[in-house]
Amino acid sequence: MSKKIGKTRFICTIGPKVLDHESLERLHASGMNIARVNGSHGSLDDVRSMIQFLQEHLPDGVEILLDLPGNKIRTDNIAEPIELEDGQDFVLHPDNLTYRALFSRVQPGCRISAADGAIQLEVTEVNGEDIRTRVLIGGLLANRKGINIRGIHDTIPFDFERDISLLNIAIDANIDWVGLSFVRSSEHVRRVKAQLVGTKVGVVAKVETSEAVEKLDRVLRESDIIMIDRGDLEADIGRENVPLVAKQIIHRARELDVPVIVASQFLCSMLDKPLPLMAEVSDITNAVLDGANILMLSEETAVGAYPFDAIATMRDVAWNAETHVAANYEVVILAAGASTGFGSLTSNKHKCMLDVGGTTIIQHQLENLAACGISDDHITVVTGHNHRQIEAYLLGEGFRGRFVYNPWYSSTNMMLSLWLARPQSNLVVLYGDIIFDRTILADILSTKGRAVLAIDQDSELDPEDEKVIVQDDRVVRGSKDLDPADCFGEFIGLARFDAKATRQLIDSIDARIKAGGLMDFITATFEAVTEAGIDLLPCPTQGRPWNDNDCLADLDRSRDIVFGEILAAHKARDEAPTAAS
Repeated sequence: MSKKIGKTRFICTIGPKVLDHESLERLHASGMNIARVNGSHGSLDDVRSMIQFLQEHLPDGVEILLDLPGNKIRTDNIAEPIELEDGQDFVLHPDNLTYRALFSRVQPGCRISAADGAIQLEVTEVNGEDIRTRVLIGGLLANRKGINIRGIHDTIPFDFERDISLLNIAIDANIDWVGLSFVRSSEHVRRVKAQLVGTKVGVVAKVETSEAVEKLDRVLRESDIIMIDRGDLEADIGRENVPLVAKQIIHRARELDVPVIVASQFLCSMLDKPLPLMAEVSDITNAVLDGANILMLSEETAVGAYPFDAIATMRDVAWNAETHVAANYEVVILAAGASTGFGSLTSNKHKCMLDVGGTTIIQHQLENLAACGISDDHITVVTGHNHRQIEAYLLGEGFRGRFVYNPWYSSTNMMLSLWLARPQSNLVVLYGDIIFDRTILADILSTKGRAVLAIDQDSELDPEDEKVIVQDDRVVRGSKDLDPADCFGEFIGLARFDAKATRQLIDSIDARIKAGGLMDFITATFEAVTEAGIDLLPCPTQGRPWNDNDCLADLDRSRDIVFGEILAAHKARDEAPTAAS
């Protein structure tokens, strides 16, 4: 069975137990796209050495994120973990804290949150430089655990000395990302971005303070990515507020087209157990359904007993959640044309039923749709030439979708076939004669925007190709009649529209039909979408295999070359090792 293609990406925090070539390969095979180095731990030389090792041993395509500790206060000089019990008195001495002057920022009644909120202390007295507390919620307090107190971040420096040194390491190593902790304003992000001019290093702004939430739009507009660190955010705004605030942050980030990382406490049970809790599975699912682009594991992969199972679990749960999202798409496969150009091969069947290498074209398309989470009960096949044969074939294979017959298939183009299908919701349009690597479909589903076309920039354009012109990263025209010299590439016959764009598209087709334009090409109607103010985005195929099949020469190329390339690409992904291997 083919592996599902997912769009959610995953960060694994790297610790000593997975800092070897084989473990990094296994983490990547299990889902890791970004390797995170937690700059809060170890010496500067340790961090520098870890980054160098990752650059030498990470699989191709895996990025590096150096997470700066920021002005996060941590426990310090605690040789052995301290067991705190509810109700006991506990004293924090200056040398037990990375911010020695904390005593000057607190007063009786202040609530101290430690270890990502797992431990809660209340300040009862400030005695000189000692902070006396009462344990409200106990636990094991270890060295280098985070300490958070609401309302003090704007009274201490934004970047401690360690942050400055770590940022220099990131610049020298020219890694992919740095994470800025405890951002409180857009100025904090601009300050760091100014230092990164001339490098490839991007900025991940961590939303974990009430100030960042209040000034969210400004922070979003300055950031390359944002991270919702739920552990530290909980300490600042209250645990009961985090879920709703996180949803609001994700929603606004999506509106402004800023990718979102959600972090903290996804699979804590897998620190010492091979299976997650049901609540943790639900947490991952909800993050994906809310619209998170990237999910992060921290201790689960850095120090946990089951790092490979943890990332594989997160990947599988997230991708299953994506299936629900994909199920909201209606697919229309346009397979009505006369199928000329194939001689006797299509005398009694449509060209979508031609065998390209052990499977038919349309069965290959259905498998690709299923791999991207779209089941056949969401698919409409528009038929015409030899329609009974198509229906008998697919129904015999258990097809649960619907059929729409175009009686004018021999005298009209695909535009009319799409109009007859009457789609109203989120839509995928698929020409019935193309074969393609399924990751192209996954990409058009995951590309942000209301309307997306799959475009081959490398195609040698000829008069029969549906060519497109792109300006400012937007498709502005599409037609067979365009001058190839002016064109960005060829529309391959695969597109996605959200519900609003779908309605605009169908309204445009309706107007053209009523005006007598029955032979208009479907790409011409795409322009009406752009004229209505909806951006039509190109999604390049990037060299991945695909082919249309308009004649015997095309079919020979599909059978002899392209389908083999598609199978090889699928096999390489399907045989990638998993956590269980």
